Amino acid sequence: MDSELKNSQILEAALNNVAQITNIQVIIDTDKIQNDYPNGGSKDSNNPTGIGHQYQYMVSSNLAGSTGSGTADLTINALSGDVVRFNAVSEYDNFNNAVIIYNIQKFGGSNVFGDFTSKVFTAPGIQPSVGTSPLPIQIVNSMTYWFYQADVITSGTEQYNISFALYVLNRQSGTMQLYGYFIWDPTIIVNG
Repeated sequence: MDSELKNSQILEAALNNVAQITNIQVIIDTDKIQNDYPNGGSKDSNNPTGIGHQYQYMVSSNLAGSTGSGTADLTINALSGDVVRFNAVSEYDNFNNAVIIYNIQKFGGSNVFGDFTSKVFTAPGIQPSVGTSPLPIQIVNSMTYWFYQADVITSGTEQYNISFALYVLNRQSGTMQLYGYFIWDPTIIVNG
């Protein structure tokens, strides 16, 4: 009985030490950007157009102890070795207007994150049925998921520039075209 209890405690300790993944979904109001920037943004990815915090908000998974979800600034709970994944989407679910984060760069504060890298995963998923109801769902064996991710290297406050590209549907040609490169400066606090 003692060895079973000890094995259970070892397993519990190991599970508590496994790295946690925090997903941060960034929702970009592309209609508002197009309204306020009718000539588009920069066409130079190295010199994106700066925008304010009113054009986007972030939603975080693992909300225990986190604050700011639904705003342009965020506090998350993470430990060194955890992974933070960013993903961006337009209010159109990237259907007519699409966004993609292409750079996250520190400009002040602590070195909270390691280097960001682009990751693409293929995994099972679901799709709704076509008709009067989305049910029953359709199981899809292979869907593509994209993240821009980094390891947490310490707790602290880091100010970032997040750059994204905005593409819009050209209704005449039926193709997606670059509307511009944009950047904003959220503050991300990691409590460890």
